[in-house]
Amino acid sequence: MVSVTRIYDKFQTVIPSEIRREFNLDKSYKVEWKINENGKVEVEFIKDLSLEDMIGRYSANEKIDSVKLKHDFKNNKL
Repeated sequence: MVSVTRIYDKFQTVIPSEIRREFNLDKSYKVEWKINENGKVEVEFIKDLSLEDMIGRYSANEKIDSVKLKHDFKNNKL
């Protein structure tokens, strides 16, 4: 599949509808642009994660004192 879009003012462009449908994209996604080792542009769609999406997905290698973490955050020590 090949799609062509125009670059508009402020360098904005549109993700073609067939691409949006193929990847089930909506406004919760970001577009990541990379230049690979061959000098070609690669595009990846990254979904913003809600707090509910993150629960159980990540873990820490060490114990975390959440009370201290909250205190440090409130006192701008992070």
